[in-house]
Amino acid sequence: MLPLQGSDRDWLDSPPASSKGRWLSRFAAGSALFLSVHALLKLYSHATTVVTPPPYQAPSIPNEPAYPPTYSDYHWAELQLPQHHWDQTHPAGGEKFFFVAGHTKGLGWGNALQEHLLNAYLAYVSGRILVFENYTWADDGSLFSEWNGKLIPSQIPYTALIRGPTVGEPLALGVYEPLAVSREYFNHLCPRKTTLRRNQVHSKLRSPHSAFDITERWMSVLQATEDPCVESAVTDSDPIYTHTNVFGIRSSLRDLWPSLAASPIITEFGWSHLVELAFDTNRALLLPHASHMDPLLTSTHFTANAERYTPIPGLMAIHVRRGDYAEHCNYLAGMYEDFVSVNAFPYFPDPFTVPSRSAASLSALDNEEHYRQRCFPSVEEIAEKIARVRATPEGRDVRKLYIMTNGNQAFIDELKTAVWALGAWDAVSSSRDMVLNWEQKYVAQAVDMLIAQRAQVLYTSHPGFVGDLVITQTTGRYLGPPPSPGSSGTAGPLQMWKLFWPCETREPR
Repeated sequence: MLPLQGSDRDWLDSPPASSKGRWLSRFAAGSALFLSVHALLKLYSHATTVVTPPPYQAPSIPNEPAYPPTYSDYHWAELQLPQHHWDQTHPAGGEKFFFVAGHTKGLGWGNALQEHLLNAYLAYVSGRILVFENYTWADDGSLFSEWNGKLIPSQIPYTALIRGPTVGEPLALGVYEPLAVSREYFNHLCPRKTTLRRNQVHSKLRSPHSAFDITERWMSVLQATEDPCVESAVTDSDPIYTHTNVFGIRSSLRDLWPSLAASPIITEFGWSHLVELAFDTNRALLLPHASHMDPLLTSTHFTANAERYTPIPGLMAIHVRRGDYAEHCNYLAGMYEDFVSVNAFPYFPDPFTVPSRSAASLSALDNEEHYRQRCFPSVEEIAEKIARVRATPEGRDVRKLYIMTNGNQAFIDELKTAVWALGAWDAVSSSRDMVLNWEQKYVAQAVDMLIAQRAQVLYTSHPGFVGDLVITQTTGRYLGPPPSPGSSGTAGPLQMWKLFWPCETREPR
């Protein structure tokens, strides 16, 4: 653009002479209007204070909700079970119910589930309809409880964790059995109930530490009771099956096991859709590459336990408890605890010897060290155990490792480094690598149990029933006592290398 010449500048600086008067008039009118508006605005500003809103700030969105889930959809679905006929006001002819009102509360998921399965089996052999409630941490009416400084659900519906006849589903094999019902429906039909007290029933036991005798005694009493509405006393401090009389006794389950394992309580057991969805979401961490196109669990019809949860070739699962377990191991040593429940069966390798309580036995410190090696092993000891297991015929094809743990990330990283150093791995992952939604986070123990159940090899230093149930579900494939190591069985190459202890406290990751 060319620079302006002098005449052009003059045109911009002042209007032509012929229109100067008209321009001055317009300027004067505009100035008057401006001064009038300015005066009005100044007057208005004295009458009203104009507040300028602060800049808009989008609300911060936390990574996780402030409170645990309440699983209300699962509660609602339980109330809608087809066997719930809400128009009825009393039990129909032939209907007889049994509810264990004094069931386990305030203990870990594994402790509750082992009892729930035996309660279901008792109702099954007694010819009564099982009444189920929730997995209950606190029964005080609260939605949430605090554990280790974190909020957890006070109760979780069992249907968010498991499926099958123990939570009201029909048998997959098409055999008719009365379907389990919720406690709400039981209370609806049975405002008045016959209450059986545990101490009275157990007073006539031949062997108080035999699960078979306990079941037989309760079955006899239940079958002799005419009232269709029966429950155990909630004021009796203990459930029917406890750690002190069943689960903590080495031989307690031996005589009951063949019939329990063959019953639909075990053979028709399944994991909930929520748990199976977590497995499907993370299966790339677990399955061999050739199996990545296999059908998803959540896309297939529910089938029997053995058919649905087949072993995953090459997968080893280890269960390593941390957190408060160092202190708890010393407690176990002081109590001279043994392997428990099905873990004490003689069919499994790597048995544990309980030291003698005599004065000539180990010192207190030596005894604690004896237990620590099995209960709270170091990273080096865990890696050494993994190497020994992989050297066996059952473990030689293991290429993937899944670490079930509540340990912190630093511990997991240290353990992973030691494991990778062993060589010949396709993948090493842990509980903290799992992608879980908000509801799955609070049932993560069940997700771990599903993975462990499908592993080719299982090794654990955890004394809880998490692995106990894994053994129960796995050996349930055999419909009888598990085969001895190295023998063939209907489950294929699966072998259980286990190190279990008797008590599990709940500790969300």
